[in-house]
Amino acid sequence: MSRRRFISTSEDYYEPPTDDTLEGDIDNHFRLLSLLDSPATIHTNQPPAPPLSELARILTANSIVSTSSSFSAQQNKARGKAASNNPVRKIGAGACGAVFSQDGHPLAYKVGKTGASDDDALWTDFSMHQRIIEALKNSDCDIEIPECHFFVGHADSEWWDAHPSLVAAAAPVCNLPARVLVSERILPLPAPVRSALINSFCKDTLRDAAAADPSNKDCLVRVYLGSTSGRTTSFFSLRNFKLHLNQMIEMGLDCEALAVSMGTTLGLIHWKAKTDARDIEFALGSSATRISGNDNFERRQTRLFVLDFNQVRDITMDDAGVELAVQAFSINDPYYPRPHGCTRVEKELWNSFVRSYLDSSNKVLDEEYRILPRKFLAGLIKKYKPA
Repeated sequence: MSRRRFISTSEDYYEPPTDDTLEGDIDNHFRLLSLLDSPATIHTNQPPAPPLSELARILTANSIVSTSSSFSAQQNKARGKAASNNPVRKIGAGACGAVFSQDGHPLAYKVGKTGASDDDALWTDFSMHQRIIEALKNSDCDIEIPECHFFVGHADSEWWDAHPSLVAAAAPVCNLPARVLVSERILPLPAPVRSALINSFCKDTLRDAAAADPSNKDCLVRVYLGSTSGRTTSFFSLRNFKLHLNQMIEMGLDCEALAVSMGTTLGLIHWKAKTDARDIEFALGSSATRISGNDNFERRQTRLFVLDFNQVRDITMDDAGVELAVQAFSINDPYYPRPHGCTRVEKELWNSFVRSYLDSSNKVLDEEYRILPRKFLAGLIKKYKPA
């Protein structure tokens, strides 16, 4: 996907009207893309220290990271074995299910934990996942979405009988038999990235324990472009590690590329899939490179993924649908840039997000509906306007 910088020269914010003037030229009538020359900036004149700059390099989407970690060796070794012979282990958990995977195999099993409510959420996850895959297919957004393979029901005893290792792993935390969503596994970030994250953001007194904790091998990084509250705390985990904007800036990560990818993706999820994107996640993970037709787990590519669709809802192509989309944006974790940012960086990211969101929305909407993404952005500006 080609990358461009989207910075306007206007020096004031304007809350756009929601009447027909919104259908005019975005720069003249919407003026969402203002960039204030604020003295309160979090730019730095000094380059980041070498460890942080190296972390930024290997966290940048599409970068290649070489690793000889035990995970990579196990993946390569286990690739040729029968699935039933490989261990299954828990790699994560969410609101509606626990997630399991099997060494050397590309599948993730999201198993419902408690019963009927989880079953409904898992089915929503499955059906919305499929719909959003279709919406993103053949698009130019620089993002990955895991393949969604199939759904297993309670009554499918034959399938459960064929997966005794999963039964053994899931029984302590799930009420079996349960429904299962089977999808492509997002590979964790490799050992060099994990080590750099621990060295950069973990307290000195916790680093040895963090490095030895096997759960930290299941490392995905949530990217919070809408938050500058990242700090070192007394609790540290690399499972769904939260990387905040101030930390990205400190290391020199290319935040604009992430904002463009998120904006492009959200436009398609809203107006091609016709869903509100409620509670979806954006996380950095990895994928294996290919050598002679085989996956090479010792050379992995950092990628931005969109995942978790269990709360996504349908929207209508009208003001009611816009309102649902605004609500979903506001209750989600702060992945997206926010309007009314206090710093130059925050404003630049909002600009890039808005431009890419409108570009992708306009490509899939007929002229009569192109007012809707503009109303969505107007709703965000109103909702986040400082008191």
